[in-house]
Formats: sequence, structure tokens, C-alpha cells
Amino acid sequence: MAELHRTDAALVNWPLTSVGPGHAIEHPLPSALGICILVREFLTASECADHIAMADLRGFRSAESDYPPSYRNNERQVIDDQPLSEQLFQRLRHFAPRKLSDTDDPWKSWCLAGLNEWIRICRYNPGERFTIHQDGVHHRNDRLQSKLTFMIYLTDGDEFEGGDTVFFASGPNSLKDSKSADVIARVRPKRGTLIIFDHGIWHAGEAVTRGVKHILRSDLLYRRTDRPLADKPPKPFAGVHQGYVWSVIRLPDDRIATCGRDGQVVIWDANGIENFALKGHRQSVLGLASVGHDLVASISRDRFLRVWDLSTRTCTVRAPAHLAAGLTIARLGDGVFATGGADHDIRIWTAAGDNVATLSGHSGWVWGLVAVGQNYLASASEDGTVRLWSVADGSCVVSHQIDHPLRTIDARPSHFPDRDWLVAVGDSEGWIQLLRLGATGCKLEGRFKAHGAAVRRVRFLSNGSLASCGEDNCMRVWTSADRENVYQRWHDNFLTDVTELADGRLLSCGYDGCRLL
Repeated sequence: MAELHRTDAALVNWPLTSVGPGHAIEHPLPSALGICILVREFLTASECADHIAMADLRGFRSAESDYPPSYRNNERQVIDDQPLSEQLFQRLRHFAPRKLSDTDDPWKSWCLAGLNEWIRICRYNPGERFTIHQDGVHHRNDRLQSKLTFMIYLTDGDEFEGGDTVFFASGPNSLKDSKSADVIARVRPKRGTLIIFDHGIWHAGEAVTRGVKHILRSDLLYRRTDRPLADKPPKPFAGVHQGYVWSVIRLPDDRIATCGRDGQVVIWDANGIENFALKGHRQSVLGLASVGHDLVASISRDRFLRVWDLSTRTCTVRAPAHLAAGLTIARLGDGVFATGGADHDIRIWTAAGDNVATLSGHSGWVWGLVAVGQNYLASASEDGTVRLWSVADGSCVVSHQIDHPLRTIDARPSHFPDRDWLVAVGDSEGWIQLLRLGATGCKLEGRFKAHGAAVRRVRFLSNGSLASCGEDNCMRVWTSADRENVYQRWHDNFLTDVTELADGRLLSCGYDGCRLL
């Protein structure tokens, strides 16, 4: 979990005066892209200074525990302040949309409910930025969630250079030819200005080049007011998760497990009908693995590992796993598995929850893990290295450097499985590298541009071909011999994973849910 500061309401009494509805409202974006409202002088200069002074007293920390540095490298703090959120909400009510319709489902309607009490104060020093992204949805339950980003500029743009908020018409794939071709609006920070916009609008915080920029960030919560249609037939693998689906795996009995933004692990039958949901994680679940008979392990941004007994639908293990976000899991053998985290470490576990080893050596997030035979574990990291580890003694026997941060890894036996394995890794720039990896070294077999943005997942399929998922909203399948693209499927947003079902069909998932071929 991110560092959390709870403020003392008796100590911090923000002088928030009433703001009337006569304030001018600006609309920097075309309405077709969604809601975007700019309110000048929402906070006074002295209020902004007070927020910055109190934040300095609490102290800032790097955002790396929750965001990879290649994606976001600023400092921040998270404060749990219900009184402040309520006061800001009372002032905000004059400007925020009171009702929203759902673009994905016209039958849904939402009513303004409040401001998220988890307030984020962010500081950007020279060289710090937040690359192109969409903001995540904050889910309280299936009827209460955030819809709009709430952000106040605490520092005036005259005090620093760079640091504009830049809006784009679409996602990262649009930037493959020109870094600025898809920019549709640019907002120069102005002290005290509030900006409200749809979570789904693509935007970035440009790098600050001189001075220091501060913002205050939260979310507008909306409550669903309609009643679901009872006779609406559910689509396969749909209608359960709230927010993105991050991982999907096929279980030994051919059932499917998925996890994602809402903190749930959902078990489905082979036809995509929900069996049940496992709840307990407090933040996004990013990694899943089958680790024994009827046992599934999950790892989360909440830093905790959980092991679930599917036969009883209970959590049998809950253990603090990493000092930062948990990212990935790989099964090593029956009842033994490894986890990787944003703390740069790899940990080896038993299904009983015993941490039997810690492997240290990476200098960045450990995004991907895969077993290589019975004796080795391969890892891919934000630091750009692929490492091969001996499971027996925890030593790193091979380290191979690649030019870009790595986001995913998978492996399959070569013609000589006792000697080396074929390993695929995907990086932040859309490239896939094929490596021949073994205890005696690593050899590059091939390299090709697979996606117009970061590769989020690579998976070898049963016929030897390779499936890849990208932030360009596309899942592709490549032949193993000549890397020919033989199939592709588009989603409406990032893809994060794909698995092969028992009948050979592919189930892909991402920020827009699951899709079945």
C-alpha cells in the first residue's frame, strides 16, 4: 500500500470559504472526448501555500513503490483526510456534474456522491514526469465508484518550467510516429485552479525542467442509481469485475481464474460463467498461479500474498510478501512458487505461506517470472535485465542486459531442454526479444517490433507460437520460426494478458474486460 498519512483535523483547519456558482468555468477539450472542466481560483494562494507547507512537514517519498520509474518518477504522499474531502466537496458541488450516463451501458445512471478522502499530494522536481496514461477507477463496491479526476494546481506555472498537463485524443499507440501528433489540448498550471476530467481521457504530466510543481489529487465518487436489468443475459467472462482485468490463467481442471483492479479473484467455468469470487485483497490483484491441488496464489498492490483453497472458497494464507507492490507469481513445482515485486526482490514460498528464500540483484521492478525446467527461475525487470536463478541456492547464474525496461517473460523448452530454453521477453517500447537461455549463458535468437506501445504479456501457446498483448490495444499471435503475425484482435484499451483454453480458443483481457475468440 502507498505511504499513508492521516492528518489531525484539529491541527489543520483549512480556511475553506464558500465559493458561489458565479465562477467562470472553462472547457479545454472537445465535448466528444468527455467531461473536462477548469475552475480558476478554486483555492486561494494562501490555501495552496498551507497545503504545500503541511505536505513538506509530513515528507514526500518516491512513487516507485506503486509506479515504475519509466512510467512515473515523481514524489508523492497519500493522506486519509475525511474532513478535508468533505469541505472540498461542499465547495465543489457548484461545478461538478451531478448526474452521469454510462457510455458503455446506456441503461446505467450515476449520481454525484462525494470526494475520495484519500488525498494525494504530488511534487515534481526537475526531470520528473508522469507519462501518457488514463486514471484508474476507485471502486468502493459495484454501485459506488469514481468517475472523474479531481486535481488542483498548488504551484503557479510562473514558478517552474515544463510540467504542463497535456491531453491526447487516444492512447500510446498514436505516439509511434510523432510524440506530439496526437496532442489536442495543453493546460498550463495556475495556482489554485481546479481541473476535473473523465478518468478515461488520455493525458500526461510533462517533465518539469526548472523549479518545483505541486498538485493535490483526488477522485469524484458517483453512486449508481438505476437497477440492473434482471433479464439481461450475461456475456461469457463478463459482468463481475469492476475495472481492469490484469491476469487470466487456466487451472488444471480447465476452469479459469481472473484478477484485477477491484481486488477480486474470480473463478469461471470453461464456458465463462462465474463460479464464485474470492475477496480479501485491498488493492489491485496483479498475479495469479495455480500452486497445488485446488490451490491458487494471488499477489497484489496491497503488498500481500494470499493462497486460496478453491474447494472451501477460503483464504488459507495471508502474508506480507513485498515492501512495495506485488507484481507477479510463477509456479516452480507442486506447492512451491515465486513472487516478484516493486521492491526489486524475488521471494520463494511454500503453499503453507513459508518464505524460504529471497533473491536479490535486480535494481528495478520485477515484472515477470517463469520457471525454466525444474531447477531454474527466469526473471524480467524494469532495470532491463533478464536473470536466471538457481532455485537450489538462490544464486544468479546468468544476467543479460536489454536496452529498454522489461515488462513480461515466458519460456518453453528448446530441442535440448536439459541444456537451454527458448525465452521471450517484451519491453516498454513494444519490442519482443527471443533468447536462448541456459545455465551456461544467454544468446539472442531474434528481435522484432511487436506493438506500437509497451508489451504487457507474452505467452507461448501449445503449438509453439507466441501470443503477445500490448498497450496499443492489440493481442497478436506470432509463428515461432519466422515471427510472422498470423492473427490479431483489438480491444478498446490496454491488453494485459491472454491464455489458451482447453478447446484451443484464446481468452484475452485488459482494461476493457475479457474477450473470447
